Amino acid sequence: MSDDEVEKFEITDHDLESEFNPFRNRGRLSKNKQIYGIWADDSDEDVAGSSSRKPSFHATKKRQSYTAPVSFVAGGVQQAGKKDEKKPKEENQDEEEDDEPHQNTSSDEEPSHRSGLGKRSGFAGSSKSGRSGFGASRNFEMDADIAGLRKKGVDMASRNMMQKGVGSWEKHTKGIGAKLLMQMGYQPGKGLGKNLQGISAPVEAAVRKGRGAIGAYGPEVGQRVAGQKREEKLDLDEEEAKEFKDKLSQWRKGDSSIKKKASKVKYVYKTADQVIEEGKGKIGPSIKDYSNLSKVKVIDMTGPEQRVLSGYHAIAGQRKPIENEGIKEELVHFDLPELMHNLDLIVTMCEQDILDKDRQVRSSKDRQIVMEQEVEKLGNVIDSQGKQIESTDAVLQLMEQLCEKPLSLDKAANCIKELKEKHNSDYEIYEMGTMASNLVSPILREKLKLWKPLENPSFMMPEFRRWQRVLENEKSHTLSSAAAKDPFHTLVWGSWTPSIRTAACEWNCRQSGSMIAVLETWRGVVPGWIMNSVVDNLVMPRLEQEVENWNPLTDVVPVHQWLHPWIPFAEKRLIDNVYPVIRRKLSSALTAWHPSDKSALLMLRPWKKVFPQGDMDAFLVTNILPKLQKAMQELVINPHHQQLDQWNWVIEWNELMPLYAMTTLLEKFFFPQWLHVLTMWLSHSPNFDEIKNWYLGWKNLIPTLIKNQPVVKGKLTEALQLMNRAADAVSRNQSLAFLTAPPPPPPPTQREAQELMAEAVRTAGQIPHGFRELLQKKCEERGILFMPIPNRYHEAKQVYRCGKIQVYLDRSVLFICKSNANIWVPSDLQSALDAAM
Repeated sequence: MSDDEVEKFEITDHDLESEFNPFRNRGRLSKNKQIYGIWADDSDEDVAGSSSRKPSFHATKKRQSYTAPVSFVAGGVQQAGKKDEKKPKEENQDEEEDDEPHQNTSSDEEPSHRSGLGKRSGFAGSSKSGRSGFGASRNFEMDADIAGLRKKGVDMASRNMMQKGVGSWEKHTKGIGAKLLMQMGYQPGKGLGKNLQGISAPVEAAVRKGRGAIGAYGPEVGQRVAGQKREEKLDLDEEEAKEFKDKLSQWRKGDSSIKKKASKVKYVYKTADQVIEEGKGKIGPSIKDYSNLSKVKVIDMTGPEQRVLSGYHAIAGQRKPIENEGIKEELVHFDLPELMHNLDLIVTMCEQDILDKDRQVRSSKDRQIVMEQEVEKLGNVIDSQGKQIESTDAVLQLMEQLCEKPLSLDKAANCIKELKEKHNSDYEIYEMGTMASNLVSPILREKLKLWKPLENPSFMMPEFRRWQRVLENEKSHTLSSAAAKDPFHTLVWGSWTPSIRTAACEWNCRQSGSMIAVLETWRGVVPGWIMNSVVDNLVMPRLEQEVENWNPLTDVVPVHQWLHPWIPFAEKRLIDNVYPVIRRKLSSALTAWHPSDKSALLMLRPWKKVFPQGDMDAFLVTNILPKLQKAMQELVINPHHQQLDQWNWVIEWNELMPLYAMTTLLEKFFFPQWLHVLTMWLSHSPNFDEIKNWYLGWKNLIPTLIKNQPVVKGKLTEALQLMNRAADAVSRNQSLAFLTAPPPPPPPTQREAQELMAEAVRTAGQIPHGFRELLQKKCEERGILFMPIPNRYHEAKQVYRCGKIQVYLDRSVLFICKSNANIWVPSDLQSALDAAM
């Protein structure tokens, strides 16, 4: 623009009409301005298109005439048969010439616009490069064979980036990517980012071979940076390119050097063994799996599309993905897909036939082995069945011998023994032991019909011992339900027990020796459960009936003589059913008994270790102790003429009476009278030598076990103290009036004793039975409120209101709650009552 020319920027009527007209012609923004906006540089495209968008001082662009003839640019002449070889120098020169239009400024293009030479004409015009049809000052060489096609140039930015190993594909494009990077500040060879801290080369994409899923070809190849080139990959690419070039040159004529280097076609041959080895693990279509897994529906998503399989067995039959699957092989010599498909199909069918034959051979061998094993197994079965037939024939012969009549015990025993030893399996299966017991039992019962067990206990015992060895199993039975199935037990129960039952009915219970001798003789032969049954059902009912008929006052023979021998056989039954009856009868007999009668002691002494200890003590305290107390009260203590009959009657029961009962007896009924006599004696001018001998005499009369009791020791010590005090008083010539003691209380009469007993019963009814009742009674006596607090518990124990405090009971321990803190502390009864008031 010249200095005289001025462009006006004021708003005109044209501008207003254009702004308010929605149908005005709006100029399109260039791609450069669309991308960069206000930061876009003024390019040739903007200048070239500015004349049609808004009025300016440039020359107006004429409308192109499409009726004019088409102009072409000469592309040169190329002779046939000659190769178009370009030197590297010429290529570099062409590239420099192509780059020059991009480096021209807008000032260089302005004259062409003003002169009208910048119009597009024909196929050679270009608005971007500023070239103008036939008026161009430079010649262009076109790579294309068709005239008029424009060559795509590569600018300096793309060339720099390709030299750094980035964007090598831009030689086939316009280089827009390199332009964008360069305009945004990218420097070739350096990293991305504001501070150039990023990677300097783009990430290389790892291409997966074939169409298999992830992991089908092993571990995935990690991504590598494009700048980190691998020599192995380059060598492989060079080899592939070289091989492709050699194959391609095989069809050229006149190049003998290339034909020499061309490799021959290699044919691959496979033997049947190789095909079988490769086919291992593959499941053919003829093989079926009828297992449970074949009924499971399986969805296979490892391939390019989803497939539904009939079961897990179908997965094993899937073909492993081929590395080059999905990549069509390009044939060099010829391309006949139908023929290749047919050949591949024939080869596959042949391989499948080989695999099928191999499977059939292996299946036949396996079947042969199975058949051989089956033949061997069937041969063993035939042998075992033959032996079984022979054994069965022998068993039948023995059974025929057993069925012969008359049958003796020796013959039956020998046949059964042979059956059990030589044909044990048949003996167990057919339960021949039960059959033997049924055969022998009538014979033995017939022989035992005249047997008297009480007179001859060991009759027929050797015969039963022999049959015990023949019939009895090795395992012993304790339960009657299982033992009843044993052949020998059945034999004993059916033949021996009836004879014993008859003898038990004729047996005299007071002559226990005969029946005990029978049971002791047969203890090792007769099973235990049969022996217990005989005692419980035959012997014990007779004994219980005899005890009921026994009278301890009139019977001459003591009951323990004919009852104690049965303790080893039925102790529990005696304790439960017989001993209570005996104690009841003895208690009735002792009603009128006097301690002077020693028959009671002789009658009860054998039962000390027979009766349970508790039952024995209760019986003695109830029936004997009151009689002894009365005898002790009747004892008169006279130092000058002492009678010891009552003392001896009482002390004789020391071996039977409980220790605590004898101690209480002496404490209450002997020592008060004895101390009273001693006191009276000491108060009347005593002779201490006589008193000493009198004291030692009574002390020696007391049994040692009773003498060691604390109560008895205390009474004896009290007597010694009285004697010492009396001796001191005599030595000091003091009066012995302090030794005077009131006489002992007279023994209560029968009526007074009854009244005392009734009072004791009433008092016992008023005594609290628990700690809570005791606490409640004490609170009532003192007028303290004692009541449970509703819904108040501590550690699952009921809390009570006791006057001013709160208490609860835990296992007879009283806990009180302190008023200042919620703390529960144990306390005695008296302290709790004082705190409650």
